Amino acid sequence: MKKMELVSAATVVLLFAFGVFANNNIPVEKELDINSIIIIEEEVDIDLGFDTQDYLPADFNAYAYPYDVDGFNYIEEDDTVILDFDPKEHLPEGFDPYIKTKK
Repeated sequence: MKKMELVSAATVVLLFAFGVFANNNIPVEKELDINSIIIIEEEVDIDLGFDTQDYLPADFNAYAYPYDVDGFNYIEEDDTVILDFDPKEHLPEGFDPYIKTKK
C-alpha cells in the first residue's frame, strides 16, 4: 500500500512540475524574424575549356518551353535491325528471351 501511495505522489509531483515548466513563453523580441536570416549564395564558375555560346543558336534560351514539340525526332517502333549473321547460332538450345529464369 505504501508503494502505491509513493508512486501516486511521485506522479502528481511530476505532473505538477511539467505543468509549471510548460508555460515557457518566448518574449516577442526573441522570436525568429525570417527577414533577419542571411543567405549566402556562391556563384560557381565552371571552366569547360571552350566557349559554349559558340555551339548554341543566337536566340537560345535554356528555360524556354519548345513551341514545336512535333519537331522532335523520336525512335519509331517499326525500325527493324538487320544483322549480318544468324543469332540463333550463338544462343543456347531452347533459348526464349521472354521466359524469366529463376535465380
